[in-house]
Amino acid sequence: MTTVLPDVSRLPADPSLISLTYRHEHPVQAFEFDDALEIWKVTARIDADVLAEDLAAHSDVDEETLDAVEDVAVGRMSFARVRMFGPDDPFEAMDSHSQDLCRIGETVLDVACGQWDAACEEALAHPVGDLLVMDRVILEPAWRGFRLGLILAGAAIRRLSSGCTAVACEPGSADGREMSQAQHREAAAELGQMWSAIGFEPFQSGVYLLDCHLQRPQDLLTERQKEFTALCSAWRQIHSLP
Repeated sequence: MTTVLPDVSRLPADPSLISLTYRHEHPVQAFEFDDALEIWKVTARIDADVLAEDLAAHSDVDEETLDAVEDVAVGRMSFARVRMFGPDDPFEAMDSHSQDLCRIGETVLDVACGQWDAACEEALAHPVGDLLVMDRVILEPAWRGFRLGLILAGAAIRRLSSGCTAVACEPGSADGREMSQAQHREAAAELGQMWSAIGFEPFQSGVYLLDCHLQRPQDLLTERQKEFTALCSAWRQIHSLP
C-alpha cells in the first residue's frame, strides 16, 4: 500500500538526482578491533555537475549560473558491520566504539561468550552471519517529511548487508535537538513505526531487528522504491520536466 506524500513543490531539487557515497577506511595492519568492526559513513547528496547538467538540459540558463551550481546536501547515515566470526569478541568491539552500539550489543548478543543471544537466535530465521547496525540516519531539514529516510536507508542496507544475518537499530532522535525523556520516548515510538515500513520489527529494550533472510523486507523496499519513483515523477511534473 502506497502513502500519499506531502506537497512535493517544497523539495529543493529533483530527488531522482540523489546519489549515495560510501566511505570506509581501515589500516592494512589491523589495530585493536579493525577486523571486528567496520564503520561505514554514507552521504546522500546531489552532485553539482549532475545538477548543472540537468539544469542545462531543461532550462535556459547561462554559463555563469551553471558554474555557480554547488552540491546539494540531502543527508548522512552511518552503519557498523560487526564481524561475528572474526578474531575479536564482537561485543567488546561494539563496546569500544560507542554507548549506542554497546546498548545494542547488550541486547542482541550474549555478552559472556560474544555470540548471538538465545532470544535473538530464536527471533531470526537463520542466525548465522554478521550483524549490521544502522547507527544514524539524518536528513537535512529541507528534505524531511517525504519518507526519503526510508528509501535512502533501505538502499544503503541492500549494499551493506550482504552476508549479514540481521540489521539492528535503536530508534531515536539523532540530530542534536534537546528533548525531554517523554519526548525521546515519543520520538522513538514514532521512528520505530516508521522503520517498520522497510522491515524492522521490535525486539527487546528498544532495539529493532530486520531479518536479512526474510522476503518481507525486500518486498517492503520495493514498495518504498515505487513511492520514491512516484515522488520523483510528481516533482518533475510540477516543474514541467519530462
